Amino acid sequence: MQAITLTLPADSLIGVRIPRRDLEMELRRRLAAALFTDGILSGVSACRMAGMGKAEFQHMLGERGVNQPLAAHDLEQDLENLAAWKAS
Repeated sequence: MQAITLTLPADSLIGVRIPRRDLEMELRRRLAAALFTDGILSGVSACRMAGMGKAEFQHMLGERGVNQPLAAHDLEQDLENLAAWKAS
């Protein structure tokens, strides 16, 4: 996998309320969420960028109040899964 380095001015992070050890991962997650929300990045690519699985990424979006597009086939699959869960 090829990586891209993003350089930010050091003074732009003064006063940031994210622990230094968590900063890179948090910025990756926020960027992935923003690009996904804007329709620039697919869900799979956003999950990869964020370093998360699909369910974890969707949960993060939900916690942040981000609406998630739901395709018809996803809704059908969710309804099938719900019916199977209720039947067991």
